Amino acid sequence: MDLSFDISKKDNHIVMAVTGEIDLYSVKQLKESVTQVIEQEREARIIMDLNNVKYIDSTGLGILIGIKRRCAEKAGELSLVFDSERIANLFNITGLHNVFAIYKTVDEAAAKFQ
Repeated sequence: MDLSFDISKKDNHIVMAVTGEIDLYSVKQLKESVTQVIEQEREARIIMDLNNVKYIDSTGLGILIGIKRRCAEKAGELSLVFDSERIANLFNITGLHNVFAIYKTVDEAAAKFQ
């Protein structure tokens, strides 16, 4: 399945809505898109909405960690938004729920940047 993005700039952050599957075949596309966004920002504050992501494999988890690191290098932060029990279980099992700021809605995540 292809990966698609809807990127919008809000007050002091970027919302990146991702649709599709984040796996070995799509991580390059995700990395390139996020890198473009990060390079354009002085402070890379990104909210990545994963509510329309159906599947994430270990390669996808790895790229999310890399994106978080890149945001931190630009005095920013990566927040994740999802309400999928399957994705939540994946983050809990891997311990990544302790690494990422995770929210159920974009509005909850955006409130952190206010």
